[in-house]
Amino acid sequence: MGEMLVVKSKIKEVAKDMNVAGTFAEALSDLAATLIRDAEARTEANKRSTVMGKDLALCFITNKKMPKEMLVVRSKVKETIKNCNMGGDLPEHLNLVLCHLVQRACERARENKRSTIQPKDL
Repeated sequence: MGEMLVVKSKIKEVAKDMNVAGTFAEALSDLAATLIRDAEARTEANKRSTVMGKDLALCFITNKKMPKEMLVVRSKVKETIKNCNMGGDLPEHLNLVLCHLVQRACERARENKRSTIQPKDL
């Protein structure tokens, strides 16, 4: 596991009434890093030098309403990108995707009659 790309305390704010397993933040951070690396590869394949929000896989699933909670650490997102520049909208789009995934994890845990979201819910 590399640097934490998400703020652990903010996950609980998004999860609201659900508990958060200790390993959930690490799993979410790893998923965020994978999404960023894939977006960078897509950017390079399109012969561009800036990774933008539209390059993120799953960017279409969000409702585009900016949540109050910023799960993503902007500087860590920039560090994760190796060969390209970071577009100003990338952290916000990544945050939207991650908030959506946390909310879906909460729904899945509720469906399974659990009060704790776990990495397997992602």
